[in-house]
Formats: sequence, C-alpha cells, structure tokens
Amino acid sequence: MPRPVARLRPRPILDGATLRLGDREVPLRSGAMHYWRVAKEHWRDGLRQVKALGLPMVETYVPWSVHEVDFADGVPTFDFGERDPRRDLAAFLDLAAEEELLVFLRPGPHINAELTGFGLPARMLDDPEVQARTPRGNPVVLYFPPHMFAVPSHASEAYREHTAQWLEAVGEIVAPRRWPDGPVVLMQIDNELGFFFRSGPFCQDYHDDSVALWHSFLQARHGDLDGVRRAHRATYATWSDASPPSRFAGDLEGDDRHGELARQLDWAAFAEHLHVDFTKHLRRRFDRAGLGELPTIHNVSVGEGGAPVSVASLGEAVDLVGLDYYHPTREQRTIKRRTLYLAGTAPTVYAPELGVGAPPWFTPLAHDDSLVTAMTACAYGLRGFNLYMAVDRDRWYGAPIDVTGHARHEATAWRRFLSALETTGFHRGTRQARVALQWPREYQRLSRATHLLGTVSNAVLEAIGGTPVELCRADALGFSQPIQHAWWDELARMAAALTAAQVPYVYVDSEAPIERYEGYDVVFAPSYEYASPARFEKLAALAERGVHVVYGPRLPSRDEALHAADFPRPGKAPPTVVDDTMAHALVADWVGRFELERPYATLPPVETTVHEVDGEERVLFVVNPSSAREAEIALPRPTVAVDALTGESITGETSLRVAIDRESCRMFVLQSERRKAPRARRRA
Repeated sequence: MPRPVARLRPRPILDGATLRLGDREVPLRSGAMHYWRVAKEHWRDGLRQVKALGLPMVETYVPWSVHEVDFADGVPTFDFGERDPRRDLAAFLDLAAEEELLVFLRPGPHINAELTGFGLPARMLDDPEVQARTPRGNPVVLYFPPHMFAVPSHASEAYREHTAQWLEAVGEIVAPRRWPDGPVVLMQIDNELGFFFRSGPFCQDYHDDSVALWHSFLQARHGDLDGVRRAHRATYATWSDASPPSRFAGDLEGDDRHGELARQLDWAAFAEHLHVDFTKHLRRRFDRAGLGELPTIHNVSVGEGGAPVSVASLGEAVDLVGLDYYHPTREQRTIKRRTLYLAGTAPTVYAPELGVGAPPWFTPLAHDDSLVTAMTACAYGLRGFNLYMAVDRDRWYGAPIDVTGHARHEATAWRRFLSALETTGFHRGTRQARVALQWPREYQRLSRATHLLGTVSNAVLEAIGGTPVELCRADALGFSQPIQHAWWDELARMAAALTAAQVPYVYVDSEAPIERYEGYDVVFAPSYEYASPARFEKLAALAERGVHVVYGPRLPSRDEALHAADFPRPGKAPPTVVDDTMAHALVADWVGRFELERPYATLPPVETTVHEVDGEERVLFVVNPSSAREAEIALPRPTVAVDALTGESITGETSLRVAIDRESCRMFVLQSERRKAPRARRRA
C-alpha cells in the first residue's frame, strides 16, 4: 500500500518589499499597535483605523515582562488574558484576522518598547548568571528611563535557556495562528542588537560564556592557538591567556603595536560575531517553539554606522535586516546616507521602525519630522516599512491614531502618502544607481576600537547627529595617516562629488556578498596600509568582470592581523589619491565614460530622485535639505507631475518649476508619456 504523501504547508514568501501569500501580493507595510497598552474595548476601532490608513498589516511586540506574572521553582507563570483582558494575545490576533489585517509579530525576547527593563523580567535581569560583565567583572548597567537596569549577556547560556521558556509560551498561542491558518505572516527575532546601547569598545562583554565564545571565534579566525599567538604577537600558554582587551594600548612600537592592533580588530569583529551567533541561536529556538516557517526580520537602531553590528552578517541569520528611522527634518543628509547604505548592502530596503512620534525623553519630533523622514527615505530607496507607532500609547506621543482608536488630524497626510505608494506600486519600484561606494568594515572596526568616550560610544554620537568616527583618536598609530578617520573622509568626499554631479550611488558593505555589486559600472573603495584580503579579492573579481574599480590612496601591504601580505591590483590599476579636486574629476570621467544618465536634474542643494515601476518612470521626489526655494527640474519630455499629498498638478514641456520649503520633501506622481528603461541596471 503506497504511503500517503504529506501535504506541504504553504508559507509566506518575501520577494523584495512584497510579501507573497499564495496568489496574493502584499506590500511590506504595517503599523504598530500595542494590544496590552490599549483597553480591549478599543482594539477593534484601533485596528480599523490602522487599515483605514492604507496599511495591510498591524505590528505588535509581545512583551515577556508584561505576560510573566510569577516564577517559582524554575517555572514561569504567564497571563495571556486569564487575569488581564488586555493581555489576551490570542484574542487580539483573532480580531486582526476578523478585520482582514495581517500581523507582524515581535516577541523579543528583548523588545525595548520604552518598557522598564526593555520587556525582560526583573527576576532574570537580577540573575548574576545572566548579566553582561565589564572588564572588572561588574554588571553592565544601562542608564535609561524610567530607571537603570543590568543588561543581559547575549552569550550567557542562562539567558539563552530562559528565552526558550518564553518563546515556547508564545509559540503555543501563535503557532496555530500562522498563515494560512491565521493572520501572522512575519516574525522579528530580538530587537536592536548592539549591546543595549552600551556599545563602547570596552563596555562589554566579559561574561565567562562570552569569553569562551571569544576563544572559539579566535580559533575559527586564526586556525589554532599558534595562529592566535602569531596574530597577536603574544606568548599565550593556553587559551585562557588569550584574554580580550580591556583598553586601547596605542602607544606601543613595532611588532608589539601590530599585535595589539590585530587583537583590537579581532575584538571589534567578535562583537559583531556575538550578535550573529545569538540571532542564529534564537532562530533555532523560534523554530522549536513552532514559530518557524515565517519570514524573519531584525531591526538595527539609529547609529548603525558606529555600532558593533554588521547588517551584511546578520543577513545570514534572518531573512531581512532593516534600519530604524527617527530623525528631525534637519537630518535629511543622514537619512540619505543610511538609506543608500541599506540599498547597497541589503536585498530589500526596509524600516522595521519608521518613527511616527517618539518617546518623551527622545529628541522632540513633530508630525512634519516624521512625514519628511518617511518621504526622504523613500526618495532614496526605502521600499517597505512599519509605522512605529500607528496607534498611541503610554510613554509615546505623535501617533496618527489615539489610544481609543480615533484618527487624529495628522492621519490625513499619512493616508494620502500611503495611498500614493499603493497606487503607484512603489514597493515594486526601482531607482537606478550605477556607482557603488564600498564601506570598508575593517576600518570601521578600527574607528570603534579607537573611540575615546567610553560608554558614550560612536554609535550613540552618530544617533544624536554626529558621525561614526567622531571623537576617535587622531594619531596615525604608525600608519601614514589616521585610518580611523580617513576612510570616512574618503567616502564623504566621493559622495559629495557624486551629489554635486547628481549621479545616483549607493554604499555597499565590504562584507556583503559579491552579488550585491551586480549591475554597477563603478566601485570606489578606500584602502590604506592594511586591508581585508577577502575584500581585495572581491574587488579584483569585480574588475575581471568589467567593473571599473578605483581604490586608494594606497595598495595594502598587510592583512587584518598586520602581517605582510600580497594584494592584487584590481584591474591592474595603481591606487588613486583622492582630494576634493580629484573626486570631482573622477566623477566627471565616469559620467562621460559610462554615460551616466541624470534624469530630472536640478541645481544643488535640491536633489531629485526618479523611481521606475514595471519599467516605467512613475514617481519623482524632490528633496530640499536647505532653505526654502523654487527648484527648476529638467525634463526628458513633456510631463505632468501631481503632488501626492496636496493634489497640486504641475506641467512642463522642458522643465518643472517646483516650490519647496526648507528641510522638506515632495513626492510627485508622474503622468507623462512613459517609456521603458533603456538599460537593465542595479536598482536601489
């Protein structure tokens, strides 16, 4: 008798910024509503208003500390609505399904959400076996409203076991409600990895389990203990002697200096590895708890340029890595840089938290700040997002829907913006970019290692408007120049020249797979005395494929362990020394050599971006990071442009005249005679 054939369970599939549910295609857009913070009688009204905004999904955290009501003899007791009706997760999910909303679920274990302890139970945070450790063995304490707490170690086996109990409890409720049996279609694994904002180079983590993982990392990186000895120029007798650094000893000379720098670079790389290792562990726990078969997401907080987090490496652990956006209008250039980094590095440009409002202790943000941030990010390639928050709650202000489920006045602008994205098919859109600036991770690690302010890390400084290299040491450390600053200046110089010439570009992390470079004509890569051999092998391979690779100011002669090494000359070309004049000359050469189209050009500082959908030019953004002005935009043909928010129609034969306020962005739907794109190129 033949065996019965098991029926394959259909799964949601992420395809760019589209979620495919069988024959249905859903844009990757959602809005946050925290069920436990809203009276149950207002849930339906809140969900209906989320849907009325034009969002197909609702997002919610599932807070461990809210649901755990007791812990005795090693066994937790959870309240999922038995005591407090607001905690009835199953009822909330079922109600979302009734209202024909899909659900994006974020069960942590860490969720932040402006909760005390970031949603982690106090009894666990007080456990010495769980707590992350400083170099002196003290708990790592986060000073964060409403009061400080000791943060957990991502390496702690005790912490990892505790999280399993929580995820199993969530799985009992959520597993039966995964699509197609229920509304849950996306899962987020943990939240804002980055050492709980205590990301200074020597803040943490010196927990015993972290040190053991450090040794495993070194073995994988250098082969064995002898390899580690050679890399660190040390006389380690056993693995326990290969301790992580607790300070930056940059005053050494010769081989000692090289060994110490190699050790520091290993430590910076290990911080990224620890987060990836933890995420992979949690993903396995999600699967065991019945939460698998759904696309997984992780969000990286503002300040990622200086954070011990690798977007490219995290992409090995989850299906989609996105960036959070919380910016005032004055930070449009930062929004641009962050979005272009994501556009070059990740397969989908997505914001798990596109801030609408903010917590009261954050930088004050108004409605215009949130809307301009959203539109500016979309201008440079953001394709999907989660509005955080869509529905108001405690410890928050500025959401378009109040806590009783009534739309505020500001909801009108969001409806219009979301409607324009839907009607144009913006989630399927592309923005042509044929120049890539390589983001050299080995130099970013040196910047983190040489940061001078301890707990106020370069990630924190970047998050409040600085740069990832701000307040790093300024000495050359034996190199020809301070590499920890130079790489950033080099990229900024090239970005400024490209912007002045209105040539679209992206940033590609050096650890992103080579497939991320497909379709670019030009790749520019900063390089100094030392570099990652793998990065240069990638550049050489790109040159062999016909990509024009420009690197410099030096051809490296040492690897990341500062050992002498031979590096290929990509395309057999010599290194290029780039000052401001040379940057503009290079860009002018690229424009002529590769016929870099500059459609809808205007005069700086105003910038324009054009987006194609299904091969047709459909959307034009006009971005003004400066004072109010009228911009004249060159047209490739007669065009009618309709403002997505106001409905204003502007017509031009050879140009459009667009009035634009200071620090603002306008979105226009193009209604000209459309044409197919002339070339198939990388799209951002």
